[in-house]
Amino acid sequence: MKKIRFGINPLALFAGITLIISMLFPWWTLEVSVMNRPTDIYPYLVDGPASEIIGYKRSPQMTILFYLLIACIFLWILGSFIKGKGIAITSTVGGVLVGLAIGLFLVRIAGVAKLYEVPIQGHGVGSYGGFALVDVYSLIQPGLYLAIAAAVLGVSAGIFHKKLTDKLSLNWITNDSDQT
Repeated sequence: MKKIRFGINPLALFAGITLIISMLFPWWTLEVSVMNRPTDIYPYLVDGPASEIIGYKRSPQMTILFYLLIACIFLWILGSFIKGKGIAITSTVGGVLVGLAIGLFLVRIAGVAKLYEVPIQGHGVGSYGGFALVDVYSLIQPGLYLAIAAAVLGVSAGIFHKKLTDKLSLNWITNDSDQT
């Protein structure tokens, strides 16, 4: 049985923490002039009055996205303390998966924005079935930018995993006779 070797990869740890923080902030906000408050869209929830217009607070795709992001957080935090090529690969794959999730999120909100004839970012006049025209302000929020940073950090953590864990190794945990 192969022994688990420990080392510290601060990039992977920082990627996991950054993604956790990104999920606390909205990724996109939609403000419709006839509604009393803006609608914040998180990767796991539509929070606000526009959820009644689109017909849901949480879609099946949002549930899948949420679990994917949680899995990537777990892999990065686990990978930040363990050495090995397999962990380096999973950190890189985690970064790629988060990047893919961001891309799919943007495609999804672009579809919703197109349906109501509003921009993804900025001001527009939205149409609800051609009968009601309303002013709409939409804005990509800090949560999405933090998720992008986490994806980049995750890929970087995988690429530089060996250098970082060798340099910041926890050799003091093992005895000299245990090292091979």
